[in-house]
Amino acid sequence: MKIKPIILCGGEGTRLWPESRKKHPKQFIKINGKSLLKHAIDRVTGINFDPITICSNANFLDQIKEETKNINCKIFVEPDKKNTAAAILAAINDDDLIFYQPVIIISSDHIIEKKIVFQKQIKKFCNYLDKNKIFIFGIKPDYPETGYGYLYSKRVNKNFNKVIKFVEKPNLSRAKKLIKNSNYLWNSGIFFSNKSALLNEFSVLQTKLAVQVCDSYINAKLTNNIVTLDNKYYSKINSISFDHAILEKSKNVYSSKLLSDWKDVGSWMQKWQIEKKDKNNNFIRGNVFKNNIKNSYISSTRTVVASNLKNILAVDNNDVLYLSDLNNNNLKEIYPIISKKFPKIIDQHTTTQRPWGQFTNIFVGNNFQVKELVVNPGAVLSLQKHKYRSENWVVVEGKANVTLNKKNILLDKSDSIFIPQGAVHRIENKQKNLLKIIEVQTGSYLGEDDIIRIKDIYGRA
Repeated sequence: MKIKPIILCGGEGTRLWPESRKKHPKQFIKINGKSLLKHAIDRVTGINFDPITICSNANFLDQIKEETKNINCKIFVEPDKKNTAAAILAAINDDDLIFYQPVIIISSDHIIEKKIVFQKQIKKFCNYLDKNKIFIFGIKPDYPETGYGYLYSKRVNKNFNKVIKFVEKPNLSRAKKLIKNSNYLWNSGIFFSNKSALLNEFSVLQTKLAVQVCDSYINAKLTNNIVTLDNKYYSKINSISFDHAILEKSKNVYSSKLLSDWKDVGSWMQKWQIEKKDKNNNFIRGNVFKNNIKNSYISSTRTVVASNLKNILAVDNNDVLYLSDLNNNNLKEIYPIISKKFPKIIDQHTTTQRPWGQFTNIFVGNNFQVKELVVNPGAVLSLQKHKYRSENWVVVEGKANVTLNKKNILLDKSDSIFIPQGAVHRIENKQKNLLKIIEVQTGSYLGEDDIIRIKDIYGRA
């Protein structure tokens, strides 16, 4: 029987700001040329695995669809974020999942380079599953990390241990004591069990949650392998993690050391450690002139000149530049202050991905803003109208097929058109090349939620 992979993809990754934002979190950030979500997908793809299930929330659906457009998978969409317990339970309720089928649950923000070693260990543990056992894979600590949870276990046999207790993220003093005891491991967040065992534990330990999630799944909307859970029942669920809801209460949790490598991308230092670096131990991305730079992370969308620096963290994302000592980055402490003072730069990037392509905010003024729209070949925006704004479009690259009320208009490069407030309109790119349009919006309200969709091929109407 093949293993069913479930990937949790709902975190925000605040410690990788400003590259990570609430609407573009760290699972979509690229490491060594590939997003963390793609790394996770590759990790659980192969002859021993069934098609993947991804659990996330509605905010990230467009980005997940873009990342998985050539992949056979199912997406479970939470109408509201309720932490990992509800997400995992919803996914294992899937009717396509056989009752005793093995299930591997992983996060979308880890890096494991020794994929074959990882997959062989998971396959081996299929032999130890029964109607009760939940396995968690631990990591042998090599330094006193305060950002991870720990687990304490005792030997049962040569293959695995019994987990006795879990330890929340400790302070530095306690972490130093924990790593001296070989029975303590880092909690990797990688769980292995089967549908039967997981449903049994939820029904006994979290009965109310189990009923609410089941009701939400039964009344879910299924469209093209996208399962949108019913909000009527899901909204009533208490937010709780899988660790708190099940693992810390269960008497059937066992552990084993993960044999492959494992890295959690939870900070800029950890991202710098993972990325490929030059001979002076620098990770450089963008048009950067460097002179005598060592042990640094520099990423920018514009030209940067850097000289006589070491241990520098510099992340430039058009709308914000973040500078820090790479070895002493206290983003975790200052992030709540930044979010209150500058809420817009916490929320999203200047460039936002859409199923049809992307748009970039170029300039925002009083009752107007300027955007660049990039429409992929063959893509089409929704047929829509706006209540509060009008728009002027200028084609700067490619050709645009425009619907304006009952008219169909072809715009070539340098052509323009005015879209009055309330007019029904749509852009389509029927060409084989990218279409680029400069859009000037004017009106009393310019928020992205001022879109009344009439028709949409991506299921958003």
